[in-house]
Amino acid sequence: MIKKILTHTVFAITTLLFVGALHAQTQEQTPQIHVQGSGAVSVTPNAYRVTFIIEAQGNTVSKLNGMANSEINNVVNFLLSMDIQEQNIQSMQVRLNPRYVNGPNGRIQDGFTLTREIVVTDSNIDHYDQVLDGVLKRGVDRIQQFNFISQGQNNAYDVALVTAVKDAKARATLLAKELGVEIGEVVAISESGGNMPVPVMRADAFLSEKVTSLPGQETVEARVNVSFRIIQN
Repeated sequence: MIKKILTHTVFAITTLLFVGALHAQTQEQTPQIHVQGSGAVSVTPNAYRVTFIIEAQGNTVSKLNGMANSEINNVVNFLLSMDIQEQNIQSMQVRLNPRYVNGPNGRIQDGFTLTREIVVTDSNIDHYDQVLDGVLKRGVDRIQQFNFISQGQNNAYDVALVTAVKDAKARATLLAKELGVEIGEVVAISESGGNMPVPVMRADAFLSEKVTSLPGQETVEARVNVSFRIIQN
């Protein structure tokens, strides 16, 4: 009885595998057109994001943290006075690393370096220079990064993606027409990447150059790979 059940089970599994392989083979033999479509949407950055770094060095962690907190409070109060919303100011990032110096007996630890980051996002691009000048006067050691960003335009990539799909269909239709065939349903589709670049300015550019900086327009791109079934006339 057990042998009979096992025989039926093996037969069923073999049948399923055969049917699956036959289906896959049939799919592979179906004539197809493979195309890549692309889409792009232009957006104008309407905000900026900047990261400020505050560092303190010493032998006592609690003292270092107290010094950093005092400077951060000073910076945050200034940012608030510049009408930057509290939810757009992040100052919780903390890094603590041992500090080493070279002595007569080799490299030895000499206290710690505590690093605090303040990340600011502001939609008022017109006064970013005033924000930077004011913060640098209030104990910030350096600007780590500054970049223009687009807020409230999250659907830009979706629009570019839809445009990419339409472009793929148009390309496939053009190819099919030249070949004297028609395209059928979509067999496969996948995204092949996209990007939403934003202009980035180095911190030293603010200190060495007194120029007017405009965000300009940036391009959001999307790309798709699409396979259509060919209908032969």
